[in-house]
Amino acid sequence: MGDQKAALDEWRIPFLNVLTGPIASIGAYLQWGAERAAEEINAAGGIAGKPVRIVRIDTGMESANGITEMSKLLDTALAVMGPVPEPVILAAVPLAAEEGIYSFTATTSYEYVADFYPWAISWYPPTEDPLPPIVTGWLKHTGGKRVVQFVENYSVWAGMAKAHEKGIRDAGAVVLNQVDVPADAVSFGPLVVNALSQNPDSIIFSCNAQKIPSIIAELKTRGWNKMNSLLVFSSGDDASLYTIGGSNINGIMIYNHTDPNLSSPRWDAFRAAFKKEYNGIEPFSLSTNYYDAVYMIKRAIESTGITGDPKKLAAERILIRDYCNEIRDFEGVQFTWSNSRGYPRDKPVYLFEIQYGVKRKVLEIIPYSGK
Repeated sequence: MGDQKAALDEWRIPFLNVLTGPIASIGAYLQWGAERAAEEINAAGGIAGKPVRIVRIDTGMESANGITEMSKLLDTALAVMGPVPEPVILAAVPLAAEEGIYSFTATTSYEYVADFYPWAISWYPPTEDPLPPIVTGWLKHTGGKRVVQFVENYSVWAGMAKAHEKGIRDAGAVVLNQVDVPADAVSFGPLVVNALSQNPDSIIFSCNAQKIPSIIAELKTRGWNKMNSLLVFSSGDDASLYTIGGSNINGIMIYNHTDPNLSSPRWDAFRAAFKKEYNGIEPFSLSTNYYDAVYMIKRAIESTGITGDPKKLAAERILIRDYCNEIRDFEGVQFTWSNSRGYPRDKPVYLFEIQYGVKRKVLEIIPYSGK
């Protein structure tokens, strides 16, 4: 969607992604999902009869890179996918919004892009909608009464931890003092001792997926055996949770927005391809987001008659913006949803128990916000 020619020969979709740095593993599977969608679409005839190509743009985790790369797209892009992650979103999306470019910010919390409406879309409702009820449901399932959280102060995670606290209180349980997890932590014994000194019967992990298995191992060495009373937040659903955790994480619980146990021809094909790419691991919580974003762009272009003509760029940017902000009955790879004011009102969130890398669904909720 950048550098479109007057006689359009392909749709180019710029994807500002994190392909290097400490969370590059996340960017890799986000990119995989987007490019898989493009391959499927091209095999079926393209978008409005023209092929689509995903343009890889690596910003790392650097805000300055995001601004630099976004500035290159101001005169040509119909829309952009990303940026990823949050520091780059906060730096680059204001520039895109000022210039009237729509950003598909499909991996962050609603709160990070709400100020940029109508020029940015969220893949999730406000955090206060889905997270408290899923935490409440977990505690009712396990009977938990005293909850401590391990919290790493990165991007949206602290805000998610606050939403967890509401869910704890809604369940009638006690919120214990959170244990802060330093970003550079490599030894977790003192953190675990801090947590256990408060006599919790339940623990939530709101920290890096690489750290969670090590903390769980420390807990188990100190006698913790109530595995379903350990809850991992959605951002922890990454390869390192499973590769590092192995059988040591059997029985823990996790919530996210992707249910691998659903079945449809489209999802079954996506799941099989992902597992082949990732050595048998089930699709991660965010793995479908930019796959679906490419399909949403396709539907918007074909439904509104967008041409890609540079002379119509400003008007066609508004067409894609207004269509996607209020899209109805969008058929994602997992489920169908509708947007209002740039975010979904009827996406489910799931609670799972993990056994040998397999997720067994325990609870499903569909939050709704009237805001």
